[in-house]
Amino acid sequence: MASSITRTDRHQVHQLHAAGHSRNAIARAMGRSAATVSKIAREEGLTFSGGARVAAATEARRADAAARRELLSEKALDAALGQVAKTVGAESSRDARDHATAARALTEVHARVAELARQTGTGNSGGAMLDRLADVLLGPTGGDGQGV
Repeated sequence: MASSITRTDRHQVHQLHAAGHSRNAIARAMGRSAATVSKIAREEGLTFSGGARVAAATEARRADAAARRELLSEKALDAALGQVAKTVGAESSRDARDHATAARALTEVHARVAELARQTGTGNSGGAMLDRLADVLLGPTGGDGQGV
């Protein structure tokens, strides 16, 4: 039969938890089972969910993804504008059509990434004029639904 939980056990759990130790690390340090440490923690209102470290890491990943989406959106729009400029000086109608097709595909990429940013709350809140223009030209879903 397991020994009863003492005040010393509770105090040790508090100290080690405050120092940032995991449940299993506390159990090893105390020579008690992880279940006992969990029971003490639950009774004392302590948690071992990773808390602030997990939240900070998740927020950092979200911020990084948002920054990469923004960069992708800008690069796609810049490339689309470059393709539009090439249609003017195209040597043949086929070249002009190819540049226009590339511009449309890049504009769709821009519109889809911008829409994702709006849906996830990481885009600009009001929507940029060029985003609205892409929605008018391509429709709110970014065109015909085919992949780029």
